[in-house]
Amino acid sequence: MSIRRSFYALTLILLTVSLAAHAQVRPADTADSAMLNRIWIEGTNNSRVMEHLSWIADVFGPRIPGSPAYNKAADWAVKRFTELGLANAAIEPSGELGLGWSCEYVSAHMTAPSYMPILAYPRPWTGSTNGKITGSPLLALISSKADMEKYKGKLKGAIVLLKDPRPVHPNFNAPAKRLDDRDLKELLDTPIPVRPAKPGGAEGESGLKWAELEEFFKAEEVGCLVEPSSGNRSDFGTVSVDAYEGNGKDFLTRGQSPRLIMAVEPYNRICRILDLKVPVTLEIEVRTKTYDQDTQGYDVTAEIPGMDKKDELVMLGGHLDSWTGGTGAVDDAAGCAVAMEAVRILKALGVKPRRTIRAAFWTGEEEGFFGSRGYVARHFGDTDKQSLAKMDFEILDKSWRNALGDSRKLLAKPEYAKISGYFNYDNGSGRIRGVYLQENFQVRPIFEEWMKPLKDLGVTVLALQNTEGTDHLPFDYIGIPGFQFIQDPLDYFPGLHHTNQDVYDHAVPEDLIQSAVVMAYFVYQTAMREEMLPRKPLAIPVEMPAKGK
Repeated sequence: MSIRRSFYALTLILLTVSLAAHAQVRPADTADSAMLNRIWIEGTNNSRVMEHLSWIADVFGPRIPGSPAYNKAADWAVKRFTELGLANAAIEPSGELGLGWSCEYVSAHMTAPSYMPILAYPRPWTGSTNGKITGSPLLALISSKADMEKYKGKLKGAIVLLKDPRPVHPNFNAPAKRLDDRDLKELLDTPIPVRPAKPGGAEGESGLKWAELEEFFKAEEVGCLVEPSSGNRSDFGTVSVDAYEGNGKDFLTRGQSPRLIMAVEPYNRICRILDLKVPVTLEIEVRTKTYDQDTQGYDVTAEIPGMDKKDELVMLGGHLDSWTGGTGAVDDAAGCAVAMEAVRILKALGVKPRRTIRAAFWTGEEEGFFGSRGYVARHFGDTDKQSLAKMDFEILDKSWRNALGDSRKLLAKPEYAKISGYFNYDNGSGRIRGVYLQENFQVRPIFEEWMKPLKDLGVTVLALQNTEGTDHLPFDYIGIPGFQFIQDPLDYFPGLHHTNQDVYDHAVPEDLIQSAVVMAYFVYQTAMREEMLPRKPLAIPVEMPAKGK
């Protein structure tokens, strides 16, 4: 009996030890709250995110691809990544992009019938005035070829107002907001995609193509074109400064006439004075420069090398380029600063990730995510029609849920099978509230587990729906899990996005600190997971390269 009791006791002890040992093994997709705690302490006690932001936005200023400012920012990023201890920091060509451009000087004043300083910015890729030009502006509304004939021979050297004045209305809404419970609930609803009705046959608002108008003004040798800031952004001295009318041709077209975008209030005042038949005198000087010796785009990358799965990859990033009205602080120096801070935190903690973690600063996002498209095509693959490397933006605008056009297959590269996912930050400087899943049903349960300890930081929402317009898309287009974070909007729209108000002062430090912590945590979890993130089905077959190639 004593032997039997001893046997049962030993069996019970072994079973208890086995169960205890098993209980200590963390399931594959359980949140590593201990690591999150370490990331939180480092990210809040020793944050350098605002320092990164100040360098990019304040020191280098507006960063059109190919401009000296962009190149200096890229060189700095390589140096800073290296100082932080990352490996393989480098500038990498992303493919043909177009002309570089920068504004060197702009001055605009009304000198009669009374003096008024004018807030105005040159539209990117437009030219310089012939020194300082002084004259009475001419309102010339050109919306047809008949209008071209009407003004032919009358615009040489003239300051030409291109549009009627537009109303300015009081703003009865708060200029900034955070996502409330109702907003977050709406993000949880998944709209069912329904193909929209085909648009009518109208060519465009004016019936004239962008290139036709540019050629007309160039042939007329206008002194300077002037237009009011568009109504889709805030007024009250806010100027929207971007260049999309050419639909991808703007940054390829040389010799464009000088063109100023003016704050709507002074523009309207000038038009009203002219309507009163009172002479107006404007004094304008614009100096811009185009760079055409190197028309390649350039990204910046740096790594924390992986361990047992070092040939596999997790990526994070934002875009380094910007428009020119402000300094591109929240669009998207903030994204670069957050990504840089995320890898700084992980490196400071001595993290040894299983997979290699690679940060990327993209070029040419504002012109059509050239940097990320080029990178994806060069590293991971492209379709048989080169849908990424040679994307047709006019076709893309007309497509519906199919960015790959009539491609028949994806020609994958070896690295295609080695990337787990990409995390992007590019919706202003608002804190992270969740993730857009890009219709990837399979990642939901994984991210749900990871997000459990993030609830106290306000990260609660996984939206199945797609979100558009930034650098996660080229990854998503070819089936690589690519995600943009859901962020508090703050005053990104309509006040900051692509305007002269996009400056350091409108970035929120505590939000960027939280975002860097959350991004570091998501990247860490992805890097340590046993399996790579699951991929949603691709609409076309994937042709992997033969072994050894």
